[in-house]
Amino acid sequence: MLASLLNNDKYSARAYLQIAWSYDNEGKEKEAITHYLSSLSGILSSTERFDALFGLASTYRSLGMYAEALSYFEQTLNEYPSSIEVQPFHAMCLYNLGRHKEATSLLLELLISTTNSEAIKTYQRAISLYAQDLDKTW
Repeated sequence: MLASLLNNDKYSARAYLQIAWSYDNEGKEKEAITHYLSSLSGILSSTERFDALFGLASTYRSLGMYAEALSYFEQTLNEYPSSIEVQPFHAMCLYNLGRHKEATSLLLELLISTTNSEAIKTYQRAISLYAQDLDKTW
């Protein structure tokens, strides 16, 4: 059924996105990549574009293609800066690239900006300070 939509300019990008998700859900990440890319070259709603960018970035990371993943995580965050769900995956990618301090700082900032824990809030200022420079000593 989706195959019949691939030649329709109005629906092809959405069909490619659905196919990409199907491959990802089946554990066939390599096959998903071309479909994510095809979906991004077509007409998508803002939500669908987010899903395609985030899905592609996550798929690249899961395959160990960290440089490609980073590029798409950064693009996703640039286009959708309020989408905090991307940040942990972006941090994992930074970690995979050996950028451990950046990854840890990002996660610490995310923690203090989203926590409901009074225990964490008590130390928010200190955590924020260390997030800026994990090697700082006094």
